[in-house]
Amino acid sequence: MWHKPVLLKLRRSGLFREVTLTGAKVRASLSETLFLDVYHDPTSGSYSYGLIDLATSFAGDKRVLGWDDYPHENVERIKQLASFPHHFHLRDESGAWVFAESAMRGHVEVEMDAVIKAIKRYLKTARGRG
Repeated sequence: MWHKPVLLKLRRSGLFREVTLTGAKVRASLSETLFLDVYHDPTSGSYSYGLIDLATSFAGDKRVLGWDDYPHENVERIKQLASFPHHFHLRDESGAWVFAESAMRGHVEVEMDAVIKAIKRYLKTARGRG
């Protein structure tokens, strides 16, 4: 069961106020409107780690950063990455997506350490702007 060590690691991080298994995903809440969703399909190895901010002013997708292996067929910039289809995405200050290479490969238990560190950096930077 992939989610058991992920739940434990996220809970032990002390970063999240609540960590739960909801259906096929792990949700780790920082607040009412800010949370990490972790999806993993052990059969295909597909994954998605996304920090969602429901309070963001940007229309549509409320993710502010994340990693996944979805090929996004219509996004040429992702296809050009050496790590394709694996990629990191982050919203810039205008709300546009910035895509970058990613070392993530869907090894969820191991990769949660890097996800937690990245969220801590993001929160520190976001607080500095706000």
